[in-house]
Amino acid sequence: MADQKYPGCWYCDNIIDHPEQVGLLYLGFPRCFVLIPSIGDFYFSTYEEFLNGLCKVNWLDPSNKGTREEQEEVLRILWNFSAEQEEKEEESYGNYDE
Repeated sequence: MADQKYPGCWYCDNIIDHPEQVGLLYLGFPRCFVLIPSIGDFYFSTYEEFLNGLCKVNWLDPSNKGTREEQEEVLRILWNFSAEQEEKEEESYGNYDE
């Protein structure tokens, strides 16, 4: 995992039960799952909106959620990961149009 740009980061969806929702999962420390209730709103959001309630942040180890700084770092990593994930998806879909 050392050579990965975003180790422990996953983009999750369940289009059968929740077609408009996606999640971001971080399996490092502190472990975190971020539920994005409306993917449409999320695509056009800012980092500040992400932090201030657009998404639902769930720390998966309530007895050890890490420090505030560690939590902020995880959320920053997930935000950057999601932006890069979106770019890669756009590139992939763009290649199918040719």
